[in-house]
Amino acid sequence: MIVQKRTLNWLPRASLYDEAETARLKRRAQAQADLATSANNNSALIAGGTSNVGEQINLTLRIAAARLQNGTTKKV
Repeated sequence: MIVQKRTLNWLPRASLYDEAETARLKRRAQAQADLATSANNNSALIAGGTSNVGEQINLTLRIAAARLQNGTTKKV
């Protein structure tokens, strides 16, 4: 039995420049997608941290106000 290798040589092959340009465009698109994802993640973290800080400050102020009010009431 003879094993024959069959190829599709009839299909035109892209030039090396075209292959390199395609790879370069794919890398650029992936890099832009990564930057966009990173920017979205950063803004979400900043927004979450800001809201948490605001809530912590409000809670601290409420506790301080409650302590002041309890401390300044008349003692009988």
